[in-house]
This record gives sequence, C-alpha cells and structure tokens, in this order.
Amino acid sequence: MSSAIYAFSGDPITFGHIDIITRASRVFDELIVGIGVNPKKKYMFSLEERKELASKSLSGLSNVRVVAFEGLLVDYAFENNITVIIKGLRNASDFDYEVILHQMSESQKLSIDTFFLPAKQDMTHISSSSVKALQLEQGLIHKFVPLYVKQCLEAKISGQYMVGVTGEIGAGKSYVSNRLSGIGAKRKIPVHNIELDHIGHKILGELSEPLYREIREQIAREFGGQIRNKDGTISRKALGEIVFNDQSKLDELNRILATPLLVRLRRELYTKKGIILINAALIAESNMAYICNNNVVLVTVKKEDQKARLLKRDLTDKQVEKRLQSQYNAEQKREKVNQAIEAENHGRLWIQDNSDNTKQEDYEKLLDEILVNVDIYGELRFKALWQRIGGMTSCDEEYDGLITAYSEQHRSYHVLTHIIDGLNLIAGVRHLLKYPDALECAYFYHDIIYNPRSSHNEENSAVYARKHLLDAEVKEEFADRVADFILQTMHRHPPKDDDSKYLVDVDLSILGSERPDFERYERAIRREYAHIPDEQFNSSRGKFLKELLERKSLFATGYFKDMFEKKARINIRESLGKLDAGKQK
Repeated sequence: MSSAIYAFSGDPITFGHIDIITRASRVFDELIVGIGVNPKKKYMFSLEERKELASKSLSGLSNVRVVAFEGLLVDYAFENNITVIIKGLRNASDFDYEVILHQMSESQKLSIDTFFLPAKQDMTHISSSSVKALQLEQGLIHKFVPLYVKQCLEAKISGQYMVGVTGEIGAGKSYVSNRLSGIGAKRKIPVHNIELDHIGHKILGELSEPLYREIREQIAREFGGQIRNKDGTISRKALGEIVFNDQSKLDELNRILATPLLVRLRRELYTKKGIILINAALIAESNMAYICNNNVVLVTVKKEDQKARLLKRDLTDKQVEKRLQSQYNAEQKREKVNQAIEAENHGRLWIQDNSDNTKQEDYEKLLDEILVNVDIYGELRFKALWQRIGGMTSCDEEYDGLITAYSEQHRSYHVLTHIIDGLNLIAGVRHLLKYPDALECAYFYHDIIYNPRSSHNEENSAVYARKHLLDAEVKEEFADRVADFILQTMHRHPPKDDDSKYLVDVDLSILGSERPDFERYERAIRREYAHIPDEQFNSSRGKFLKELLERKSLFATGYFKDMFEKKARINIRESLGKLDAGKQK
C-alpha cells in the first residue's frame, strides 16, 4: 500500500492546504496529515484544536488520517513506513525553501523522497497568517477557510459568535433578537442585535461618506428621481412602492446594496464582542448564511398573528400580500438554509415560534442552545460566570489560565473538549439545579490539575479552585461549594445531593457516547497512562470497568440514565471483551 505524509502546523488549515491534501489523496492509498509540534513556536490554536480543525475539514476524504508528531518529519515518516513527503508550493520562494529542506532530509539517509505540488493559481495568496490578519480587521474569510474554521477564528481573534436571525415579514425577528439580548444581559452574556435593514436605512439616508452619496445617486437614476427627498436622501416609502410591486426591481436594489451593506456591517462589528445577531430578512434568499457560519434562527409565527401585526403598520391587505410575495416563505427559507448547511457540512438551524402565546422559557432555551453551538471554547460562558459570581480578578487572565492548563501536552482526554462537552450537557439541566453557577464553575475547574501519575488530582483541583475563587473575592460559601462539587468527581462515593448527581452523571457521560467517540476516549486515556505497562494498565482498566457494570445503575439521575445508560453498558461490555481477548493472546 502506497502512503505519504503532508505536514504543516495547521494554525489553522485553509482551502489552500485542503486542495493540496485532496490532490495528494488521489495518488496515494493512504495520506497522513501531520500536525507539527514545535515547542518554540507560539500557536493560536492548541495542538488538540489544530487536529480537530484539520479532522473536521478533511472528514470527506476517507483515506486521509490526521496525526500529531514532533521531531524531524523524516524520522516520523521512516518509523511509520512512509516513503514520500508531500510539499505544497505557492511561489518560487516556497520552492527554494522546500528544496533546501528536502536536501537536508536526504542527508539523514532514510530514503524518504519529496513530491512537490504547486498551488492552484487562485490559491497562491492563501495562508494561515494572512487569514488571521484578515479576520483581525473583520475581513471576509469564508473563501479562504471552511466555515467551521471561520467560526473558530472569529471566536479566538475577535471574541465574536455570529448567529443569523431571519423570517418572514411580521414574524418578529427584531422582537426575538431583543428578547435574546435581554436574557443575555441578565446572565452577563453580551448579545448584540445588528439589523441589516437598519444599516440599509442609514445607507439610503444619513451616511455622508462619498460611497453612500454615490449609491443614493445610483438608486435615484435606477428607480426615478421621485424617490429622492429634498436633502438628497432616499424616501424609503416611495422606493418600497416601486420594488415591492416588481420583483426584478427589488432584485436590482438588493444587488446595488449588497457590497455596501457588507462594508458597513464590518464597521458595525468593530469592538463588539459576544454573540452577534445578524438580523436580516433575506439571509436565505441572498445566500448570505456564510456570514453567520450557517447558524441561523428562523423565526416563525401563526398566520393570524402575522397578519394582525402587519396591519398595525398601516399597510393595506394588498401591500401586505406584495411584501410577503417578495420574500421566501418560512418553508422556503428553511430549505435554503438546510441546503447551505448540507453543502458546507456545517451550521445549525433553529426554528423559533414567535406567536403571541410564546413563553419566556422558550427564548431562554433558544439562547442556551445557541451557546452550546457557538461557544466552542467556553469563553463566553466562563467570563459571564465570572461576572455573575463577582470575581474581582481579571476574567481574561483566569480564562487564559484554564486554557493553558487544559492544553498541557501530557493530556489527551482531560482537555478543554472534555470540559466543553460537559458544559453543553449542563446547559440542558441548568433549570433543574439548585446551585447552577457553582456546579458550572466546578466543572470548569474539576480537572484543572491533572497528573496521570497522581491519585490526588481531584483534591488538588478543588484546592486550586477554592484558592483562586477566594483570591478573586468570591464569597467563601460559594468557593466551598465549588470545591465540594469537584471532590464529587472522584466517584468514590454516591453523590450526596441532587446537584452532585447531575454533576457526576455529566462527568461519566462519555461512557454512553457513540462507539467511535467512546473508542477515541479509550485511546486518549491509554495515551495519558502511557507510562504504565500494558499488562498492568489492562488489569486496572478491566477492574474499573467491571466495578462500573456491577452498579445497579451507572447514572444517578433519570435524565441522564435515559440518555446514556443502555449505550454505556454496551460500550463497557465491548471494551471488557477486547481486554479479555488481549489476555488470551
């Protein structure tokens, strides 16, 4: 079987990398994508994050496998029976540099060859560094990286989490956006509502830059001088009478405004951090879902409520009908967004009913689901939590400390992903908890100290969390409760209260994951305990798994028992079977 390796830092992966990998994968039976580890280099994304970005971006290539390696690339290739190194070339400078590296590799006498693939002409300008620089200035990067990578870059660089809000006229897009902003304010989570319609109104009216004056002149020429006010601005009412009665004219207006809207949107995004709601009626029709990474809230409404709202705007039945005909209906919007999600293999569509009888908890649940989907690194939730509990030290520094700890190289399973997965489950039961902030805080810190050679990680993590909370002038009662929750994750005794039951269930939830995820967990645990010989590890692991199976129930709450119990027992039995088979060999 022919195999090759393509190595890069992947900080982050771009469409340029993906093109080289795709082309190479057609030539070789197996292509290894190696994420390099250079201790002297400072990366934006941790090693685990870079591997995830690459793995998700390359998931459609069945013969491609993503690994991490350190040391000389030729050594890794030699040890893994790989005879070819793939190099992508964007320009002559790349060629000169890579030829030198190839010659240095040849000096090691390992019979590893190098194949060069030139970048396609339309991708020679794409690099990880240029993409990061562009995002820093709120530039459009969706043509340079997959949407999941774009979403991660927006979070890392700009602290922004884009979500589109769309729906038919009268559905209440602005109302839903304002409700989400209000709930966010109570939770100390910044939620900004940017209405593209309002940006359009400014372009037609008050913006004085030369570009916008020229746009107004162009619109007047296209649709007639009668739509101009005396001060040179555009009468939206007069313009509406024209475009909502002629679809071709509405399409032309949208074409004229498309680029200016995006430019002005960048201006609106500057300095804003948190969840950014892009409120726009035509997200689906205009193929603009990429702006919010295909994460879209579709606001729906009962027809009778919709009509009553529109009539309150002093619109006639005929005008209402014309406006409804000028847009996709809710079902068409849904289909269009889902098509984008499928095509890009990324995104989430929420259907939010906003009829007059919709309850407050429905909007709260929506915000929780948005957080689970977009707060990839837990930064929004941690910083909001820090404010809610009155932490007086820098939440940025405290969060950075968490990230540093969970990025330690000796970790494979007890990394940030484990924390985020647990937080996402906690979001679903938050309304059932007596002390939700303390439990969430405990989960952030419960593996902050992790040494595979120690049996006191939970105790040390509890001490660490309590000290940091007290240093931040958080109430002692809260700090004690957090420390006590962390100690519950030792799993040595049955949890003593309902909140603790939910906490330990969340911590054990990986046992009930889908088989591929469970197997990745087991491999990660084995890597963390690589210092223990196989026979000793397998014996201890088997004993632990058997003790779990002997329990009447693995999960203490009905909520998580229903979700995970059956699958967990299947996973554990299959693992024990593998361990027994290994002993027989």
